[in-house]
Amino acid sequence: MRTRVEITESCWRRVVAELDRVAPDEGIAVPLLALTMRDQARNPCAMIELDDIARATIAQLVLVPDGQQVNRVVRVSVLPHTDQIVNAEVARLLGRFPRLRACAYLHSHPFAIGSTRPSRGQSCDYEGHMLPLWRDNRAAGLDTSFSFIACRDPLGRGWRLCCFALDGRGEIVDLGWAQVVADPDASRPGPLQLGVEQRDPLRQVLRGFRRELRRRGWYCCSDELFDGWQRTVVRIDAQWAAAILLPIDFPDRAPLFFLVDRRRRRSTQYHPHAAGSLAPETWANAVTQMKGATHGSERGLLCPGATDPGHWAQ
Repeated sequence: MRTRVEITESCWRRVVAELDRVAPDEGIAVPLLALTMRDQARNPCAMIELDDIARATIAQLVLVPDGQQVNRVVRVSVLPHTDQIVNAEVARLLGRFPRLRACAYLHSHPFAIGSTRPSRGQSCDYEGHMLPLWRDNRAAGLDTSFSFIACRDPLGRGWRLCCFALDGRGEIVDLGWAQVVADPDASRPGPLQLGVEQRDPLRQVLRGFRRELRRRGWYCCSDELFDGWQRTVVRIDAQWAAAILLPIDFPDRAPLFFLVDRRRRRSTQYHPHAAGSLAPETWANAVTQMKGATHGSERGLLCPGATDPGHWAQ
């Protein structure tokens, strides 16, 4: 089943205004996507393939400043140091809305009417943008990249957004037209949902958990995964670690616990009692239980690469 691409009404209005401003030259923008998986129960550490994605929603947009663009009829580029300006705004939005990812390009082909496709050739859409972004995305656990190209509608007046992605072989997949949808309600779960670290009382819960770990003499580190998941890795000893994966919609969804053998690169899901509790000592007790399970443990499933919940804690 083909991945559906959506763009919110507010983002679409900004895209149209920017493309109209620079027309008949090409325009450019940086879309930020929220990815909705077909299987909501999938391991959040597993590599994401294009077929895993049910919906890609353009929920935020970063525009390149007017004075930093070089617009031509069949090409658009940016001036030196523009990346620093754009990347700073992208980082601000990603920090606020952890479900979003900068995994796509958006530009226009104002000369095309009805439909268009990514151009090929040195410094063109496929070789110049899609392939390099695909390689960067793979390093972050996403085995695809997206390219959104606006062209004139069949009457040559308004705009339509053609959507493309790369599959696991690097081949271009046509995803059809982007569908304009209503803006999400930021107060409800969705693309613009705040991360657990930004919401009280969850922020205080996590701080209390880390303080309890330090009190017991354990070191931990945290990072963010796709779709707003947060991972905390607790180093038990030189060989073993505990990985706690907290979903963005916690406590409605319980966290996942993994016991990770870093030497053998094996991990086993662990099911502690009261995993969904908000008490800091509950999760620390779960780590204590997992430490006890390490003695003589030969259990575990081989989880190489990005599928290993403790992969980044090597």
